[in-house]
Amino acid sequence: MQFKLSIPRLRALLGYGLAFTLSATAMAADTPAKHTPLPLNVFYNDALIEDIELSPDGTHLLALKNVEGNTVVMVIELATNKTFYPVKTDNKQFKFNWVTWANNERLLMSLRFDSRMPNGVKYMQTRLLAADAKRESKMITLVKPDSDADGWVSQYQDNIISMTPDDPDHVLISVDREMPLHQTVYQANVNTGKLTRVKKHSGTVRSWYADRAGNVRVGEHYDDKKRKVTYKVLDPNSNEWVVAWEYVVFDEPDISIAGFGHNPNELFIFADHEGRQALFKADLSKPGYPRELVLADPDYDVSGSLIYSTAHKEVVGIYYNDGSSKSIFWNKEFKAFQAGLDKAMPDTTNYIASMSADARKYILYTTNSTNPGTYFFGDRDAKTLTYLASAYPQLTEDVLIEKESRHFKARDGLELEGFLSLPKNFANKPAAAIILPHGGPMSEDGKSFDMFSTFMANRGYVVFQPNFRGSSGYGHDFMMQAVGGYGLEMQDDLEDSVKYLVEQKIADPKRVCIVGASYGGYAALMGVAKTPDLFQCAVSFAGMSDLIRMSNNFRYFTNKNTARKQFGEDRGQLKETSPVRLVERIKAPVLLIHGKDDSVVPVEQSRVMASALKDDGKTYEYIELEDGTHHLDYLPDRKQTFEAIDKFLNKYLPL
Repeated sequence: MQFKLSIPRLRALLGYGLAFTLSATAMAADTPAKHTPLPLNVFYNDALIEDIELSPDGTHLLALKNVEGNTVVMVIELATNKTFYPVKTDNKQFKFNWVTWANNERLLMSLRFDSRMPNGVKYMQTRLLAADAKRESKMITLVKPDSDADGWVSQYQDNIISMTPDDPDHVLISVDREMPLHQTVYQANVNTGKLTRVKKHSGTVRSWYADRAGNVRVGEHYDDKKRKVTYKVLDPNSNEWVVAWEYVVFDEPDISIAGFGHNPNELFIFADHEGRQALFKADLSKPGYPRELVLADPDYDVSGSLIYSTAHKEVVGIYYNDGSSKSIFWNKEFKAFQAGLDKAMPDTTNYIASMSADARKYILYTTNSTNPGTYFFGDRDAKTLTYLASAYPQLTEDVLIEKESRHFKARDGLELEGFLSLPKNFANKPAAAIILPHGGPMSEDGKSFDMFSTFMANRGYVVFQPNFRGSSGYGHDFMMQAVGGYGLEMQDDLEDSVKYLVEQKIADPKRVCIVGASYGGYAALMGVAKTPDLFQCAVSFAGMSDLIRMSNNFRYFTNKNTARKQFGEDRGQLKETSPVRLVERIKAPVLLIHGKDDSVVPVEQSRVMASALKDDGKTYEYIELEDGTHHLDYLPDRKQTFEAIDKFLNKYLPL
């Protein structure tokens, strides 16, 4: 497939005036680019544009635009460049989770914000709103409190379980509106906000799933005492709810629902296949609901969301996350379409982010380690790709680092993977290095762009992001090593990653720091406590320090038994792997940063750590962000955080 590239005046409307570049290959220079440390604001500012989505009729663009800390919802008419801004936020009161088209005239918006229980425990809430896309209108909240629910207000109100494409004026919402923690399904009118009950709450159902026509077909039951998940299917033959699949959390590989095909008896699920998670298609019309393997990878778990083509009335592929998002198609037409895009743009991962209902127009998102995100508007009939916007215009190929996948062995022989960023000024000799463990811990790093490693590599540091045991993406058995493993072998893996870098003459053993957020923040603190001579400094953002205190908070969770199981139930071990109880071992300077309004890891986790470091006479800094959240939503908080980390590393990890 051939594409004609064009750059119309739409680019100026989106706020960019940079020349379009296709790839490093296409723009190969005669001389290598020089290393240029960038101003800090390049790293702490939001993406200038994100989440571009095409309207169903292909005539308008929807996007989030970030300007000076504010985020605005933006709708652009492609033919005229006419722009409308329905709503904005300063990201302090609330943050957009997502925005999407309900139909050609109406938008749906999910907002999140933090609240506090009377006992002081922080928690997150969401709301679902609708508004006109092209003119001023009153926004409506789709989930209003139930007058018979004795004052109960649902915590999460944005769970849409079907967009009902054949009925664009309605969506199906699953929400515990009538009774706390018991999900009821409603048909919501996106124009008026009227709710009509479709399926009443039932026993232990925590999630409902509906087919493309809006019929509730699957209920996900959860028993926290047994840690058991059970899926019951409304059997089309008997019209009764029948147990289809079940598993015990942590003891068995997960099974999860990906979604329905056009055929209401065609259900896509994620389940185990030869030690890795794979995508299957189950036939609900046949006894036992037999599965057909759709997509598997021998090395990595398959995960992501289905791509449904309204024009073809079928699932045509999957938005596949293997460390870098991409679209994979099994439909022959779209498979050829993707191949044409990849041929035209061979040096990026090309992700079809949005399509019009007739599948002739689309939004293409391209990215790789040296491209943090570029959007194009595609027209399949005209065979054109039009540049729309770059997410971070100042982060270009001449300053960004391509991550390398590196495999190394832990001390017990387990093979691990990590991702290495070598700075532009790396001179093939041991250099100052940063170990950057991810949060979760059941998550993963990959080759895709991320801001923290980009920032540190741009400063001149070697950055290594190891997927220690307990990370996701490598199968159930690998990930389950995180259960009860905090501070043990999964921490040893970080030590072994330093050993690997030193043996490869990449890292100077006298100049290595460990930096992380959330679980990664815990790992950073544990690193300087467990191996006090290994790291020269540590930075913990929103990290845990006392696993006993953290575990005690689980009594407020609906899945408290699962949470306790993940942490480990040996309180003696939890004490031994809590950095706050190992302060006397710490030799290296420590930087603690925590948001006061963190609803994931309570701010007291850093407060008690700072107090212990102070009492023991250790070198430390503690910064508490007054309105800070776990996700650094607010621009002034990100600014303060990046400035503090930059200053701290300059002082304690000289280049």
